[in-house]
Parts: sequence; structure tokens; C-alpha cells
Amino acid sequence: MMNVRINVRFILLCALPISCAAPSGKVQTAPILFEILSTSSSPFAVDAADQIAGMDANWAWKMVDANGRAKDDSVIESLAISTRSYGGMWMIPMIDGEREFVSLANNGDISLVAVEAPNDQAISIFTPPLVLAPRQMHIGEIFASSSSMRVDWMDDRGERDRGIGERTTRIVRAENVRTPLGEFQTMRVETKFEALLRFARAQRSTTLWIAAGIGPVAEEWQGKVTVMGIPISNDAGTAVRISPIPTAQDKTAPLE
Repeated sequence: MMNVRINVRFILLCALPISCAAPSGKVQTAPILFEILSTSSSPFAVDAADQIAGMDANWAWKMVDANGRAKDDSVIESLAISTRSYGGMWMIPMIDGEREFVSLANNGDISLVAVEAPNDQAISIFTPPLVLAPRQMHIGEIFASSSSMRVDWMDDRGERDRGIGERTTRIVRAENVRTPLGEFQTMRVETKFEALLRFARAQRSTTLWIAAGIGPVAEEWQGKVTVMGIPISNDAGTAVRISPIPTAQDKTAPLE
């Protein structure tokens, strides 16, 4: 009975002034935007300026699924701008909608001064600034940093929570990847951040594929937040950079 109904519906549709081409059986699939091709035997040192978007960097990203295919047609734009807010030097819009305010030290380290999270109506301020990336790291090296952390309401209601922010960065290995920008030899960089506050705990793990002189060409992350031991949010995703390769002005080089 089901087949009869389908055939009758098809005949009725063909009586209308529309195309009645039979289904081809081919399923349209999005192209693969991100693919790990192989490990590489040619590791290189990772500069701080390649881990963090530099001042005036104008990047665009697309979200991809577990197979590296585009999830939809939307594009996430990220334009880093100069600012002195919170004592930082420039602001970087993140893929998840947060805004990071960073500074560059005389020794070439890049540090996180504050984070605005509009979706959570929170501002996290780090004292002293939390070092995100030392001037240079090599394969197998692990860098750890910590800082006092205060969380304020964005609407000026004052302090919301406080505690410690801890971050660990590890240069794992060299990998060859393919993205819309081309094929690159990259370094796989894994970071873990944890905010240990009085009432809440936030955790985030991130993997970056970094090409020398270009910066991250892909990013994968997982994060969760608990308040008084109760899970509040979980976030995970993978994004690939689709903007043109930056010029020399699009990145902040470590100081000599």
C-alpha cells in the first residue's frame, strides 16, 4: 500500500507544470574542508605570534563536522582590533563569541588580560595577566601558567566570583593538513584551561594546527562549566580557517 501511494503521488506531481526528473540516487555532500593527511618528520619551533591572532588580523572561519565537512554556509569573522581596555593592547573575537583582550610583553610572551563572555554576561580579569604563549616553544615542550582570576557582571553589578585560572600548553607533534587555504605542515598544539572559582569551575581543552608564519589553520575545542557541582553548559566544535593567508601586517612578531 505504501508503494502505491508513492507512485500515485509521483503521477499527480508530474501532471503539474514542474520538473519531474526521476531521482538520480546521488546524495549531495559538502566538500571536505579539513583533513589531517599524515604526521610529519619535520617539526619546527612555534612562535607566540603564530599561536595568537595578531593586532589587525582579519580571519574568517567555518564550522566543520567530525569528517571535516562544512556544517552550514555561515562564516565566522574575526577582526582583531587595537584597544587599551582592561590594560590590554588588542582584542581578539573568538569563534565561540567571546572576546579576549591580550598584551605583548617585552620578552615576546603574549598574555591574556581579560575575557568578555556576552552569552554569560561575564567579564573575567586576570591579575597578573595569564601567559597564553611564551615567545617560542618546541616539540615535546610543556608550558604552564596560572593567575588570580576575578569574574564580574558585564552590567556593572560588581563581582560575581573569584579564584585561580590555570593554563597548560603542549607542543605535541608535526602534522600535514589540508584546508581551504591549501596544504600545510603544521604543529599540533594542545592547551588546557581550568578556572577554579569559589562557586564555579570551567574547563576547556583546545587543539590548534599551526602553520609557521600563518598561525592557526584549524581549531578543535571542548568545554564545560559547572556551578555548585551542577553542569551548566557544554560546548564543543571544530572550525577551519578560510580567509586568505595573512600579510606581514596581520601578525604581531615577537620582539627581538
